[in-house]
Amino acid sequence: MSKYTTGEIAKLCGVSVRTVQYYDERGILIPSELSEGGRRLYSEDDYKKLKIICFLRDAGISIKSIGELLSESNPSSVISVLLEKQEQLLQNEVKERQEQLAMLEGIKKALKGIENFSVESIGDIAYAMENKKKMKQLHAVLLITGIPLNIIQWVSIILWITTGIQWQDNNNENNLRASKVGQG
Repeated sequence: MSKYTTGEIAKLCGVSVRTVQYYDERGILIPSELSEGGRRLYSEDDYKKLKIICFLRDAGISIKSIGELLSESNPSSVISVLLEKQEQLLQNEVKERQEQLAMLEGIKKALKGIENFSVESIGDIAYAMENKKKMKQLHAVLLITGIPLNIIQWVSIILWITTGIQWQDNNNENNLRASKVGQG
């Protein structure tokens, strides 16, 4: 069975010696044995474990989470939660980056329309972009409230055409009856 020094296992996995030492300090990659001179020696299983650690780190999973996964007696129950958590984190990060990219594109577009650029121009652009965002939100609110009102209006028109009933006429009729009863 092969034994690897810290330098050898680090080189095989494409990480620094310090990284391997750090994983040892964190308790997620403890060497199988120590040489007579006190050097760390890693087994083939340790090598495979380091490859898994590196793979999970490349996926963005934290050292703490990897440590929890490796110490778990039933890792299948933990891995799906870890992956879901990491996926959500990355999706949020992508969304933030897309918003930043859109902001940069908006700034570039606005700068094309400015002849005499000054630092204050950036403030003006920021103000315009913020108001544009607020206008979009207002537009959404108006749509959300306007569509149901429009539907009610069309239903009223269709009822009036098909049955001849007008809500306003019913109200007027009730008022006339009430006034006749009061006179009688």
